[in-house]
This record gives sequence, C-alpha cells and structure tokens, in this order.
Amino acid sequence: MFHVEKEYQGKLDEISDKLLMHLRTEGYVVVADIDVKSILKRALNFGFKDYHIYEICKPEAAREIIGDDDLNGLFVPCKMIVYQDGPVTKLRLLKSSVIVNRFYSKAESLIRKYEDELVKVIESFQP
Repeated sequence: MFHVEKEYQGKLDEISDKLLMHLRTEGYVVVADIDVKSILKRALNFGFKDYHIYEICKPEAAREIIGDDDLNGLFVPCKMIVYQDGPVTKLRLLKSSVIVNRFYSKAESLIRKYEDELVKVIESFQP
C-alpha cells in the first residue's frame, strides 16, 4: 500500500489542530496547509467537503535527505491529507518510499528511515 490510513471520531478542525500540535512537539514543521474546500469555493464557487492537504517536514530529515542527493528533494516534504467523511475525520499519509523504491531505489533506505519515524508519530497520536 502506498499510504498509511487513520480514522478518528470527530470534526476535522478539532482533530487537525491536535494532530498538528502533536507533530510540532515531535519536531515537525507544517510547511503548507492547502485548504481545498476554500480554494474550490473561491476559485470555482464549488462546494466541497472539509479537506486539507498538509506538507510536513522535519528539518533534520530534509537536510539529510536532500544533502544526500539533490534529486531527493522531490520527496520532501511529506504529503498528508486530512478530510471530513461524515462523522469521521480521515488521515492519509503518502508513503514516499513505495514510489522511491519503484523509480529511484538509491534513496529508498534514507527515505524509509524518516518515513518510519513519521508513521510512528502518527500511530502514537490520540486526539
């Protein structure tokens, strides 16, 4: 599977706030918060569910990954989606190592090292 899945009972805003705080306490930085619902409303006057695309990064990991090979910057930061699906907030984290393994295996072990760490941080999250 190319992603990690988690589901939480509750509203997206509440879950996201706690999740992002949890990530920050573990040394991660939110580099981008793309509010898809707002963008679609503003650009196309189109209604959509609460849906965020987060790009998250651990600065030490980025330094090591990109420092190893400039091309590795294509896999930094990590991409995660969090969206409302009825009473459930869903989280999906892209596992870059799966893509790297298929197309650029040179970087797989380094990418997987930090990806495994991030997965553990997400697994430990309890809203």
